[in-house]
Amino acid sequence: MAKSKTSILSTTSSTAAAAAASSNVPTSITIVNESTPLIPKHGQITTTPSSSSTATDAKVLSLSHEPATRKKEIAGLLLLTISSLAFTLSSLFVKEAGFTISSLEIVFARAIVQCILSLISCIVLRINPLGDKPGTRLWLLLRALIGSLGLILFFYSLVHLSLTEATVLFFLGPAFTVVLLSILFNDPFTVFDGFCSVLCVVGVVLLSQPHHLFGKQTISSSEQENDRKRTIAIVCALLGALMSAAAYVVVRKVGKGIHFMVHVFYTGVVAALVSPLVLFFFIQQTIPPIERYATREWTQLALVGLLAFLGQCLLHQGVKLAPPGPGTLMRMNDVVFAFFIGAIFFNEQFNMYSIIGAALIMGMTTALGVHRWQLDARARRLQHHQRRHSTRERTHNPRSSQHHDSKTLPH
Repeated sequence: MAKSKTSILSTTSSTAAAAAASSNVPTSITIVNESTPLIPKHGQITTTPSSSSTATDAKVLSLSHEPATRKKEIAGLLLLTISSLAFTLSSLFVKEAGFTISSLEIVFARAIVQCILSLISCIVLRINPLGDKPGTRLWLLLRALIGSLGLILFFYSLVHLSLTEATVLFFLGPAFTVVLLSILFNDPFTVFDGFCSVLCVVGVVLLSQPHHLFGKQTISSSEQENDRKRTIAIVCALLGALMSAAAYVVVRKVGKGIHFMVHVFYTGVVAALVSPLVLFFFIQQTIPPIERYATREWTQLALVGLLAFLGQCLLHQGVKLAPPGPGTLMRMNDVVFAFFIGAIFFNEQFNMYSIIGAALIMGMTTALGVHRWQLDARARRLQHHQRRHSTRERTHNPRSSQHHDSKTLPH
């Protein structure tokens, strides 16, 4: 998986907003797959002991010097690493199953497993799977619909591209998020953000290697057909990354107070409804009878859902414990695991253009995440200094404070 934040989408989990609210986590680590815990609007994040101080904010890539906190941060990084491995293994079984089963059938099976496990979790945790926060259910449905469409697109790209290519392209979610937030929420879009975004586009071109740009002009009809399918898969991966960014924007609208398992349940239910409809109306097929699937295929489908759900839970806990800077770098484990697993199981090989393109995408999206976290840290420090300054003024000028209070009292 992904990683919508996959490795499988979007393709990635206390509340979806509150999960990340307990840790100052940049966008780059929250957009991994379609059910990854997402954070609320910048500036509404509460801090944890490991990141509450100004000194900690300033040291972007460092761990705490306090032994107890340091152990928790290391445990969080380990959970994030295991989560990346779980998502990548889930992607492995998506690709394996894709040789005999359509990607939409895999989405449907994944959604059913997700529904069952998340519903059981909600019952055990005594959580309303529909959510208790007033006025959020329509937004939760919209977020689930966007996540489900992203999941469908990402699974299609996994089946028709190499495991590494699909994972790297979905890695572009943070870049899309920065653009969407600047458009919809007037978040700052700096020169550095623009520079990283441009290099991400260059990375996509190098990774996809269109024939008309790389000198291969004469190709056979079969090669043209393969190239067409590959182009469609690349577009689907990019749209899946865009959907993961849109899901983040919707969750920011929802805000705090929604348990992450509620998001997982909604996405599972909507994906289970949407995938058969897409299969019927756009591909003119229906979900085949269960007798068609062999034991091997049943096992693959079950592992897709189980590993993705495990990855979501580990990611949720890891995000709460890990420090933001190193946590951002842990995202690169998705691509590292995808590269080795793709090479071992599918004999995937890449030329220098592909390697440079993947490195550009990984490096620039990670840089965007760290840069965004730095901006948030500066904003928090500024707010902290302003609060201290206003408190100091009230302390040194009690008369003016009392005079101001007397004016504001109702007569």
